[in-house]
Amino acid sequence: MFCEDFRTQVPITQKYIYLNHAAISPTPLPVLFETFRYLYEVANDGSLADNREEQDELLHIRQKISKLINSEPQEISFIPNTSYGINVIAHSLLSKGDEVITDSLEFPATVYPFIKLKSKGIKLNLIDVTPYDIEDKIISQLNDRTKLVVISHVSFNTGVKIDVKRISEEIKKVGGYILLDVIQSLGTTKVDVKDLNVDFAVAGGYKWMMAPQGSGFLYVKNELIKDPPFYGWKTSKNYLDFDAKSFSLEEGPRRFEIGTIDIAANLGMAKSAEILQEHNSEIEKRVKELSDHTIDSATDKGLEVITPKEKKAGIVVVKTENPRKVSVELMGKGIITSPRGNGIRISTHFYNTLEEVEKTISSIYSIVTK
Repeated sequence: MFCEDFRTQVPITQKYIYLNHAAISPTPLPVLFETFRYLYEVANDGSLADNREEQDELLHIRQKISKLINSEPQEISFIPNTSYGINVIAHSLLSKGDEVITDSLEFPATVYPFIKLKSKGIKLNLIDVTPYDIEDKIISQLNDRTKLVVISHVSFNTGVKIDVKRISEEIKKVGGYILLDVIQSLGTTKVDVKDLNVDFAVAGGYKWMMAPQGSGFLYVKNELIKDPPFYGWKTSKNYLDFDAKSFSLEEGPRRFEIGTIDIAANLGMAKSAEILQEHNSEIEKRVKELSDHTIDSATDKGLEVITPKEKKAGIVVVKTENPRKVSVELMGKGIITSPRGNGIRISTHFYNTLEEVEKTISSIYSIVTK
């Protein structure tokens, strides 16, 4: 079984019960070796190594990411983090009078860029929602001024997985677009941008994709945002001419990559994407098994679970008093989780075990009942 065998490629499992992939994933050895491979070549060959890696305009990396999300390689651009990607769309797409809809359960990176644009006449409609009514409430607010819906595929603080297709179908009826943050879903559940019918998607690679920090990608559907909001030296079609007096706008995905990107980190992300794609079905099935077991184990002990069992991916939030204190006590037992919202966020990846889940739930129970 791939999921069981891969555990030996994750060194942190020798020290901790690590259930914090929704924050940062530990780097698996194949990903580490791929990043090291490039850095070692640079150490030995300097610019020659970089020139070799970039000779195809990083098409080999774009292809692996695009295959994972079912897009075209030319629709994939590299970004340093999710926040940057959301800002690119925010500053490209919107003009005075446009409305943006998002919800109260979002991570701040999904909301704050649009607060910045309120001074330019952009209306931000931040809807109060619960894990059970997100789709209904967003759809009820759509109107002919709605230019963009911005949502997370999976909520960082409740674990709820959104019915994206339902929202995307409705936003298209009013002529708007949808931007999907997939940082908490990609790597645990199927993300097919064509099937979901989204216009833009964004993710950092360091969570469920198990890649280094500094890696990330932006998906922009073909024919959208031909003129990016920011220009840099790599925005020019003939950037290797190094001619400040001559500029011709790049038409490909490099138009969003305004400067030098972290090659090593994104090579790591590509390696991870390759692994995830090859074993996609098994990984999704295993993550579901683990998160189901987390909910069942917590419920059996009388603990309240915030995450709806029928609408979740890899995140389960168990409600507790003083979750920060509980998280610290768990850390003392070698169990790594996060305090989020009103509870302890348990984010199991495919190489975790049922026994680790059971020990974690038992530890939470003993802490909150002592």
